[in-house]
Amino acid sequence: MTQGTAQISNADYHSGSEISSTKAKDILKFGPKSYWALHVDKNRPKKQPTAAMKLGTMVHAGVLEPDLFKSTYKVVSSRSTKKGKEEAENVLSQGLEPCTKSDYDLCLKMRDAVHSDSIAKELLTNGVAEKSYFWKDKKTGLNCKCRPDWLNKDIIVDLKTSRSGVSPKEFAKTVVQFQYHLQASWYLSGVEEASKFIFIVVRSEYPYDVATYELDTEALKEGQRLSRDALEQIAECQMLDYWPSWSQDNVQTLSLPRWAFTTPINK
Repeated sequence: MTQGTAQISNADYHSGSEISSTKAKDILKFGPKSYWALHVDKNRPKKQPTAAMKLGTMVHAGVLEPDLFKSTYKVVSSRSTKKGKEEAENVLSQGLEPCTKSDYDLCLKMRDAVHSDSIAKELLTNGVAEKSYFWKDKKTGLNCKCRPDWLNKDIIVDLKTSRSGVSPKEFAKTVVQFQYHLQASWYLSGVEEASKFIFIVVRSEYPYDVATYELDTEALKEGQRLSRDALEQIAECQMLDYWPSWSQDNVQTLSLPRWAFTTPINK
């Protein structure tokens, strides 16, 4: 299935038009019209990363690519001050990423926490970071891609940061909220040599707890169903060149989920 692999830059990977798990999540979460605006419209504004996204990227580099981390990030004064803004502009002009000392120190603490966990340390002892994979989906003909954080032989390792905690209960909710089960099944489909997908989760607040998780069979099957649904929607919209909104020009009847009711619903 896999057409090829490449050790390319993160920027080059994201500039490609292939379908990623993020794009698959977006059409399921936001609908075809918003998907078109986010990923197809040539006049779309450049997406600005949030503070959480910036920290996640920084932690990824600190844990998985220490040389890149050292050569990319430079501490500046508070961005809210005139001095800090000037320092940040100077750093950006050098092709570097400015960051505050507090974020830099937080990244180091999270990195050390990950490497102090025996299972996480073993998973990250050998392998390759940020290798890109490309393939064509047989059913839809869509070109797809994925970029595992880390590949240790046949194990895909995905590093996640969390503010809400890393307990099984909390992370299970996070998996559903951000459709990480779709991502796991997507990557396992795209990386032929992989047979396992393991999350390393590190909390971004003291005491920087670390946990490792592998989704069960039912979760991965649901991820596969979501992936297939997303690919079929994208393929149909592309074929028809039609990207409808949720309303589709009609007022729809909305039903509440079962958990919203205090008494059982008889249907």
